[in-house]
Amino acid sequence: MFFRHVVAVALCLISANAAAQTFDINLSNDAAMLTYMTPLGQQGFGHGQLEGSVLFTDNDNFLADVGLGVVGTAGSGSPGLTAGVGVKLYSVTTKHNDVAALALGGQIDYAPPVLPRMHLSGAVSLAPSIVTFMDGNQLFDGSVNLGYEIFQNAIAYFGFRKVKVNIQNGNDVTVDSGGYLGVKFKF
Repeated sequence: MFFRHVVAVALCLISANAAAQTFDINLSNDAAMLTYMTPLGQQGFGHGQLEGSVLFTDNDNFLADVGLGVVGTAGSGSPGLTAGVGVKLYSVTTKHNDVAALALGGQIDYAPPVLPRMHLSGAVSLAPSIVTFMDGNQLFDGSVNLGYEIFQNAIAYFGFRKVKVNIQNGNDVTVDSGGYLGVKFKF
């Protein structure tokens, strides 16, 4: 039954609008993350975005998320700055716990006008206890990246990520924490 849901989500992501899709992969010695993003059309001053990610680690932690958000230029006085807000549904499995959460989050990307191929980006999502379920009490997912646009449709980057869940009646569990290298492809 679970496999049917995964296939349905994958087909929805693949069949979405064909413009400006992004595939992102980042790796460290003990974790790998794959992300697929696709636009959903114009939404006021920004455009809608559908995103899905999976993260797995060598200590048997697994995270999957599906998100919906709006991304656009941050303002006329801030050239090179884009920002976004959205909501993500998380499923996290650790050695002894399973967590589901609904998180609100934000993201920024800045390409300085004097160095337009350089990108500094960050994202954070937080799910408080009221919307964290199963064994969880709270979820935090944050990352920061510094990248360089090698080609028009490829950015190589390095970054730091921390994903942490607070477990009910237990200790916090760090799903992943540390540096990584990645490549983002736009097609």
